[in-house]
Amino acid sequence: MVNYETSKVVDMIPSRDTGEVTEWLRGYPEIEVVSRDGSIGYAKAVAEALPEALQVSDRFHLVKNLIDGAREYIRRTIPPRIKLKEVVGENQTVRKLTKAEIKRRETEEAKNELVRTVKEMYLKGYSVSAISRELKIDCRTAKKYVKHQGRMLSASRERRSILDPYKETIITLNHERKTIASIFRVIVSEGYKGSYRNLNVFLAEYNEGLGRRHRKTSPEKILRRGMLISFLHNDISRFKGEDQKKIEEYLKTNKNLQNLFSAVNDFRDIFRIKDDSRLENWLDKVKKFNIRELTTFARGIERDIEAVKNAIRTEFSNGVIEGVINKLKVIKRIMYGRCSFQLLRLKVIMS
Repeated sequence: MVNYETSKVVDMIPSRDTGEVTEWLRGYPEIEVVSRDGSIGYAKAVAEALPEALQVSDRFHLVKNLIDGAREYIRRTIPPRIKLKEVVGENQTVRKLTKAEIKRRETEEAKNELVRTVKEMYLKGYSVSAISRELKIDCRTAKKYVKHQGRMLSASRERRSILDPYKETIITLNHERKTIASIFRVIVSEGYKGSYRNLNVFLAEYNEGLGRRHRKTSPEKILRRGMLISFLHNDISRFKGEDQKKIEEYLKTNKNLQNLFSAVNDFRDIFRIKDDSRLENWLDKVKKFNIRELTTFARGIERDIEAVKNAIRTEFSNGVIEGVINKLKVIKRIMYGRCSFQLLRLKVIMS
């Protein structure tokens, strides 16, 4: 807990539990404004202990959560490398998925939905054991899902090599005369967990009859998924001219992606011009896009809409406490494994 006006730490408590936070807040009835993140537990604690206080949801966390959801949608629906000449138009036919492929995708989506639910509950303050009881899953599974980064992939009988999901990327980069080390870095960033040697052996076999001298640069225009993710943060003018054309060309073929970028930019504009009257219209529009990540974010906004509107109207934010948290982390690293919470609390309050 930090005094917004003085930037001084008032106190630290060892729990995010709603009851404990409520009890602490009752000791400070003079508090008029509380700036916090989107935790429902914190919202309930403030409402119960300080019903007259103005609650303000942090702008940084709101925009970050939206961008995180948009990033997750892009990673879920778009391949790492897009061959623009093979983009499917509205009048072209698409290969139908087999029953096995449909079932595998449904299983994978259900598992990733469960992972997202586990992570959301953990961020709201639920313990691993509480998540396990609530969702009726094993504690070890819940712990694994909390720590997991990226998407959960369903097992496939057709997949015989750990490199199979990345072979298209590997072959494309190989024809672009990229080094094995650079190819390895790219596929690792896309989720590859195997060894460097495994990649080396595969490329040696692939190039054996081809010969490195005869590898030609791929004639296809390639758009990296990372550029679309970067476009969430940067104006298109920040990209090279060729990359700008690739992004614009691909966006023309993907209506959902157009809606996604429109939602992110409009949400930023609401905070920029401080017009909270536009928030309800934005929520209605986003729901019609039928994009799961945006719908989930919109529901979270609706649960805490008054605090979000206060964030739009006022200048309060969590900037002060984020700076204090950085300092706290430094102190924790220095005393890691040697001191108790009580000593940490004293060091932070006195620093």
